[in-house]
Amino acid sequence: MSTLLVALPLPPGGAEKFEGFVAEVNARLEDHARSRTQLGVTQEVCAIQDMPDGGKLFILCLGGDDPVEGNRLFAASQQAYDRWFKDNVGPIFNINFDEPIPPISRTVFDWRA
Repeated sequence: MSTLLVALPLPPGGAEKFEGFVAEVNARLEDHARSRTQLGVTQEVCAIQDMPDGGKLFILCLGGDDPVEGNRLFAASQQAYDRWFKDNVGPIFNINFDEPIPPISRTVFDWRA
């Protein structure tokens, strides 16, 4: 399994907005699972890290055979759930998710048992 990691600063109030969005995603978990399966994503983990300066950092981990390709497919998707997801999460980060998230991180260590 390959992994794509993304870390983004959250704007003020973004953590609370994202947590509210996650509640909506959980209410649509079957749609979410169907979407991610079609994209080849087998794992999705989101975390919010409190920073020493009081800011917050959003951390996303996508796993699958090719999560970078899954990200590209998600950006191109116009499926109803994916459209809803992008339209609602994009404003939280001020990001257009119709464009793939660039691979802005590089893995420097990856140990697995």
